Amino acid sequence: MKLSQPSEELAARLVAKVGYEKRLVGVRMTPMAGVLEFPIYGLEEAVNFLQVDSFEEVLAGGPRASIPYVDPNALKRWVEEVFGDTELAEALGDAIEEGTNYVETIRPIKGLMEQRLSQCKAVLEDKGVN
Repeated sequence: MKLSQPSEELAARLVAKVGYEKRLVGVRMTPMAGVLEFPIYGLEEAVNFLQVDSFEEVLAGGPRASIPYVDPNALKRWVEEVFGDTELAEALGDAIEEGTNYVETIRPIKGLMEQRLSQCKAVLEDKGVN
């Protein structure tokens, strides 16, 4: 899905970090340490956190392997309610409905978020905002 170009105001909100109260909490599951909470304060952090390795890659990681997890519906609500990006939230909702398992849901979600983040950086760069 192609997202429309965000406004400068929306782009600035999406590249900013939020405070502790508005953070999203993911978890990283590891064989050695168990489940560890992972606070996410911005869209770019969320994109970087959403790493989806193949089953073989996870197995090859041995005791240091980890699997990041974020509730897709919580991510959708966070994008909509905290950042105010209803278009991205709707696209994430479509991906959630179409996915039959976590990997098939998260891969398109990550792609949509990468697309939006790239758009935001381009908008802000064009306006001379760092």
